[in-house]
Amino acid sequence: MSTSLASMLRALERAFPALEEVVRVDVEDGGGLGLTATGAGTTRWFTHGEGGLVECFPARDARLPLAAWLQTNREWRVLSYRPGRRVVVLVKQGDEPRVFKGHKKSRSTRAAAHQRIAEGAMDHGAFRVPHLLRRDGEHEALVFEFLSGDEVTLGQESAPAYARLGQQLALFQKERAAAELEVFDVRAELEVLERWQRKVVLALGALPEGWSEAHARLEHGARALPAAELGLCHRDLHDRQVHLARGHGGADVAVLDFDLLCRADVALDPGNLVAHLRWRGHQRLHGADEASARVLSSAFLGALARDEEPGFRSRLAFYSASALLRIALVYRLRPRWSAGARELIAWAHEALDDLVPIP
Repeated sequence: MSTSLASMLRALERAFPALEEVVRVDVEDGGGLGLTATGAGTTRWFTHGEGGLVECFPARDARLPLAAWLQTNREWRVLSYRPGRRVVVLVKQGDEPRVFKGHKKSRSTRAAAHQRIAEGAMDHGAFRVPHLLRRDGEHEALVFEFLSGDEVTLGQESAPAYARLGQQLALFQKERAAAELEVFDVRAELEVLERWQRKVVLALGALPEGWSEAHARLEHGARALPAAELGLCHRDLHDRQVHLARGHGGADVAVLDFDLLCRADVALDPGNLVAHLRWRGHQRLHGADEASARVLSSAFLGALARDEEPGFRSRLAFYSASALLRIALVYRLRPRWSAGARELIAWAHEALDDLVPIP
């Protein structure tokens, strides 16, 4: 482990011995590190750079305009936070809880436009999404309804929910309003991996063993990839974005977080999701095991019903492999799971074995 990340972890252990697990590590372009850690029933956030280890607090984050609002209000609880980038809080306003999502300066306008497109897809039969109630321009925040429900667990009993997700994703991908969005193509997908390569090298000094060879195969496969079929794309669809929302008509599948909304190959979201499900099976988290991960992936892809479309299997293999290589880099930075990069790289090779040109 290189000096930057290793020294950060040592400093954290000395200063905060009650913290039990580093659950996220972010790497800034200049090499500075951000860290999320849990323990003793709490979550805490830190940065590490030339000034050493610094604890971060959402209400003191000068890069997030919503911090000013948080300082003058008390009835809120952090749901997620990335220092300097965004914060999501649950706010109690009278009898109705609301979710505030605070962005960096000038980012909330685009996020609101993306959310409205996602809501339009919902109105046309896609999965449930939280309603955007208003945009707070002063604080660069979006204010959402609070969806009562839970993340979908990953045991085999959730196969019907994943089948429903597949059906609704197929409708989501057909949303006409997607035409106004930027296209995220194969080159853009490879650029994401290049950025993650730089992050890991900055933090650790080297890539995981075997990663570069798998990446070279992916780049080679990209040159022979069948033509894309474009549709509306979430671009960060993974199992922790999938919820069951309770309402008057019962529970329905809901999906969160449309900040990366774009037009892309209809194989991208499925490839990302099934890659994450396989990883969850290996981790044995959220009720998953290897068998249940296969069952949920099969239910999802079967209901998506694109398997017989020309070129879809090859494109799905490409995006699955790309997601697996990205996950390998993300989790290489997380101490508990860093050894799992070996399996993820092997699975990427397996996916690439299926990447064949259509004759």
